[in-house]
Amino acid sequence: DELLESYLESGCISDDGLRSAVAERRIFPCYFGSALKLTGIEPLLSGIDRFLPAPEYGEAFGARVFKVSRDAAGARLTFMKITGGGLSVKEELSGISGGKRWKEKADQLRVYSGAKYRLAEYAAPGSVVAVTGLSRALPGDGLGFEENASPPALTPVLTYRLILPDGVSVFDSYRKLSQLEE
Repeated sequence: DELLESYLESGCISDDGLRSAVAERRIFPCYFGSALKLTGIEPLLSGIDRFLPAPEYGEAFGARVFKVSRDAAGARLTFMKITGGGLSVKEELSGISGGKRWKEKADQLRVYSGAKYRLAEYAAPGSVVAVTGLSRALPGDGLGFEENASPPALTPVLTYRLILPDGVSVFDSYRKLSQLEE
């Protein structure tokens, strides 16, 4: 390994060598401190600046869906990270979910901070946004140049059976279970 040889010869490792080792997940820098007591913050921030290369985003649009939830009003929120290009409100998105192609428009772009959010007209590369108006996108879906993630390789170890009480609508129960599945 070049990094080890360089260290054994010179007793140090270049910043470029450290950056590439961190990017390849061979070295994991560790910092100690307390955000509440404001100790150790400066070394952490300078280490991030020094050892983590800024991602480079291309011009072509790409995004990865990582979460689907609902807001207090029941609107479906599709959370995604923009990995290239950018996304504007009312822009048409397309993808493949469950083997079926879909096309829908992004009605709103929301930037969340805790439970509160602000509306955005444009999401730049690298940003994380919640998009309303998408009814078919699922976690793991890739949009634009991004490919869908591989399905989970977990095997179910439990089986379930749902017995509905008298008077409960099967249709309403199915709809609620489908939301839970998302």
